[in-house]
Amino acid sequence: MTTATVEPPGVRKRSRTFEAGVSVVVGLHLVLWTVVMAGGWLYWDDFILQGQAARLGLSTELLFNNHDGHVMPLTYAVVWLTQELGGLDYGLVAWSMLVGEVVLVVAAVAAFTTLLGRGVATVAALAVFLLSPIMLPGLTWWSAALTLVPLMSCALFATVSHVRYLATGSMPALITTFGLVVTALGFFEKSLLIPAWLFLVTVLVDPRPGFFSAARSSLATRWRLWLGWAVVLIVYLIGFSQVSEGRTRMPTGPGQVVELLSSAVFNTIGVGLVGGPVRWTPVDFSASYADPPAWVIGLGILVGGGLVIAGTRRPGVARKAWWAAAVYLALDLTAFAVGRLGPAGDPAVVQAGRYVATAMIGISVAVGATIASQLPVLRRPRLRAPLVAAAAIAGFLMLVSSLSYAAIWSKNPAEGWVGNARADLAASDPTTPLLDQDVPDFLLLPVTHPYNQASWFLAPLPQQPGFATSTDELQLLDNRGKLVPAQIDGATALPSPDGCYAVPAGAAVTIALEHPLIAWAHTVALRYTAQTTGFVNVSIGDGKPVAAEVLTGSHSVFVRAEGGESTVTVTSTDAVLCIDAVQVGKVIPTDLAYGGRTDITDQLQNLS
Repeated sequence: MTTATVEPPGVRKRSRTFEAGVSVVVGLHLVLWTVVMAGGWLYWDDFILQGQAARLGLSTELLFNNHDGHVMPLTYAVVWLTQELGGLDYGLVAWSMLVGEVVLVVAAVAAFTTLLGRGVATVAALAVFLLSPIMLPGLTWWSAALTLVPLMSCALFATVSHVRYLATGSMPALITTFGLVVTALGFFEKSLLIPAWLFLVTVLVDPRPGFFSAARSSLATRWRLWLGWAVVLIVYLIGFSQVSEGRTRMPTGPGQVVELLSSAVFNTIGVGLVGGPVRWTPVDFSASYADPPAWVIGLGILVGGGLVIAGTRRPGVARKAWWAAAVYLALDLTAFAVGRLGPAGDPAVVQAGRYVATAMIGISVAVGATIASQLPVLRRPRLRAPLVAAAAIAGFLMLVSSLSYAAIWSKNPAEGWVGNARADLAASDPTTPLLDQDVPDFLLLPVTHPYNQASWFLAPLPQQPGFATSTDELQLLDNRGKLVPAQIDGATALPSPDGCYAVPAGAAVTIALEHPLIAWAHTVALRYTAQTTGFVNVSIGDGKPVAAEVLTGSHSVFVRAEGGESTVTVTSTDAVLCIDAVQVGKVIPTDLAYGGRTDITDQLQNLS
């Protein structure tokens, strides 16, 4: 079977402005990407992934860890290497992302040139793919880029090798394509969609003008190829099912599906075609969703609809390209729906941009093919001024959108907090361990437990005293990241009739608290006098006992334990001691008001 590029014969002649056009698009993309990266920092999953890598090491437990339903061993390998070279080092992360970005750009130029030729169609496709602001969130957040950039790069390079195989039957090209897909699967399970994209590419380069006739022909004549792909995917899915716990969350009904389609097509992709969304809405600390105003949505519908109509009104490669883009987008959104919707799902999350980034490959090809099909019309002198004006408007909106996104992305409090924590921990006494604590919500919310614990969050930092379940000196990393003296705010023990609670060696004493506690991780403060050095076990209610060392003389020890109810039990292993006071609750800085009269979190967040 013969193959052809999507580029019509009339535009195969090399354009003298091709290199200049590609250079401008690529250069502008890299400048905007650098601007966003320069103002950004590590965010959310970046801390979770590095914490896991630091604590688990390069092990099967790390590589095949189920992270939020994802299985991505090669991604974890990159994370492990990065944190080994420099834990929580944004400069190192940024340089590694630059390498990935350059690879992605090269892959995009190669793939679009293979499909569309060396002309204005490729320049147009590159402009849509690289300059649409909705691509920025997926390319400038490390955790997203770790999966999306390898997926898209492998898909684009696989496009080149797949077309070469279709044209020549080259076995090295076929092996290369399979290798690229297997590599992509190691980074992100969504790479399962790449073989579907390669089938659509096969339809695009088939000389038959109709999408469905070309699809039937591709299935009939190359069934062995698609059977081979099916075997690869089945083997992968069998292995994936052994590792992943799964996160299937089917839509609640047609309403969610319609809202998803509307959010993806009109509020994300459509506005991206005209340089939108212009406006972004922050959703937490530094992240944001596309929130285009009505006029930008209308402009996106007008331009996007016009491109679709122009490309599909008559048979040809442009019509096939739009069919291919629609099919891939449907598959992409289906993958999103079964993983992110359901009763607790929000279809508007797709406006984060990264969820439709891979679908922009097919849409970019469709736009390029449409431009190629309309070149005779577009070259009319009377259209030059309107086209230049339209391009200028789109360029202006693109700059506004990119810079407005960068402004929100740069408001990340994590850099200052981690910087303070890094300095204070490095200067602290290495013999005095810290008790574990939740990091502030502006770094990680409690829903990420246990990864919002400082012992996980700060594990990549090499210079620190470390964390233990007990300590003789109570300290706390406050909301500035400063290591400060701390105290317990919570329930105190009822007074002992004898003045203190005596604990003979090998015996236990249960101490009543002034009020019950909810079942949670609390910190217990014991003030005691011991005749000998030894160990005790401390438990809250029916909670698990935690061992702590006591020293000869009068001292205090602080123990982090889980439990509830209204008692604390202290069991001596080998020491004889008398407990003077007990307090159980949360750890707060000693220099702030407490006891319910002041909102501690607000005070901490107002400090600078």
